[in-house]
Amino acid sequence: MMGPFGCVVAVTYRCNSRCTMCDIWKLNPAPGSELGPEAYRWLPSSLRTINVSGGEPFLRDDLPDVVRVMRETCPRARIVVSTNGLRPRRITETVAELGDVAIRISVDAVGEKHDEMRGTRGAFDRAMETVRRLQELGVSDIGLGATSTEMNVGDVTEVRELARERGIRFVATAAHSSPIFFGSHDEERPHSEGAVREVASLMRERLASRNPVDWAKAYYMRGLIDYIQRKPRRLPCRAGIDFFFLDPEGNVYPCNISGTKMGNIREGTFTELQSRSAGEVRPTVADCREQCWMVCTVVPPMRRRPLKPVVWIAGAKLLGLDTHIGE
Repeated sequence: MMGPFGCVVAVTYRCNSRCTMCDIWKLNPAPGSELGPEAYRWLPSSLRTINVSGGEPFLRDDLPDVVRVMRETCPRARIVVSTNGLRPRRITETVAELGDVAIRISVDAVGEKHDEMRGTRGAFDRAMETVRRLQELGVSDIGLGATSTEMNVGDVTEVRELARERGIRFVATAAHSSPIFFGSHDEERPHSEGAVREVASLMRERLASRNPVDWAKAYYMRGLIDYIQRKPRRLPCRAGIDFFFLDPEGNVYPCNISGTKMGNIREGTFTELQSRSAGEVRPTVADCREQCWMVCTVVPPMRRRPLKPVVWIAGAKLLGLDTHIGE
């Protein structure tokens, strides 16, 4: 397969959360600076996953048009829309127009702790109302996404149980820093043994499943432990090759961590931007100190180079190797 496999597309930097681990809400984008729906025809047709992010994507009135263009341009791509879930009625009405998309709702803890982390009173209740409304609408691919920080050690497991009770999916990540996206948040990044134990428990739970998809998720969780412990990535990063980040103004970056710009969509196709910027981007990615481990940048190399994950899964499943972390 030629061309990039996945991308994160921030369709807006407007946001109605005040999250402790993200500074996007502090930005003040100029009116009219966001790309119009037709601009997204620039996206490479090779894409298999498009994560529609923000800010808060559902603050865009024309989100259905944006997703329609993405679907027409990248017909084989799975489209995932990430949301804070703060506007249940608006989100449900919009999703009814979007068609077949996956929805991931950010929930970092159960109850007031989530409100505190998201800086918004009633955030947890509104997120759960969004889940309820989407289930009533018949949306099949709904999930909760929890961000692990030092503030919510122990709470991520509760969110996993909540997702299980609701019969929906669950994904965990960890706080990252980024000059172009999250801002500087090393103080929020999890680092304690408690955080390691929690993620390790989630990893072992995935391994115990009979579903191979869960085994792949266990490998992802193992890499997340490395990130918490500030160890190198388990797989080489292919940001700018297999993956990229597109901001609301059309600027293209290798990922949503790196501040090295590849160019703007008005300057050429992805392949052209990739070729012109390779001399600067590839060394920057290779020397990246963040050593990030996020689903969006991990899935492409797992698909390109499946042998290493498969070997780890086999050893963990059959021999219990590398599974006693945090015990």
